[in-house]
Amino acid sequence: MRRVVRDCCILALAVLMAGCGGGGTGTGEQRVCSADTFVPNYVRQLDQLLYWERFPVTVYFERDANYSDYYRTLALQGFDQWVEATGSVVRYREVSNPDGALIKVYFKPDTRNGLTTYRYYPSSGRLVSATIEIGVQGNNPIDIRSIAAHEFGHALGIAGHSKDPQDMMFATYTTNVPLKITQSDLNTVKTAYCSYFLNRTRTVPLPSDETPVEVTIVCGCGD
Repeated sequence: MRRVVRDCCILALAVLMAGCGGGGTGTGEQRVCSADTFVPNYVRQLDQLLYWERFPVTVYFERDANYSDYYRTLALQGFDQWVEATGSVVRYREVSNPDGALIKVYFKPDTRNGLTTYRYYPSSGRLVSATIEIGVQGNNPIDIRSIAAHEFGHALGIAGHSKDPQDMMFATYTTNVPLKITQSDLNTVKTAYCSYFLNRTRTVPLPSDETPVEVTIVCGCGD
């Protein structure tokens, strides 16, 4: 099943959240936090709060005609904002083979917008894979870095947007204005991965025969 969410405006969404990863309470999964554990946040503004089973997540940059080392460097600087903000709890490892990648990254020269498609198990909220598209139209390094950081936030499991224009995960951005991770952004990710931050343990539920759901979020440029 696949659905597309076009987020060039604010979404009015219901949260689906239980446990650290924002999923259900499958066999063996321990509920260890709520939307009120780390505040302020915008967990309740989201469609869902998803999670990866473990870190680091593997990342691959598609070496197609639109790829450049310059774009890759800017994108990694955007990703690193989440690594630094979480004290390296969120981590990624770049790989040279797409077959071993959980997150694949593409650059798009015909747009300034970003897009993230992810697949997850609906009962638990556990992520299976993600694809990030980073618009590089205009080649503005500030915008490319910011779009990469925003889309990486989606790829980490933030399925929706904040209503606060100061947050990294607000639905739109203003060109040439750097996006920065706020306390609300950080607390939202901490809610998704609270077992790491509260030093608690949980067992990730097995997917059994469940079919992953695919969702695409399209993010737009503001002014």
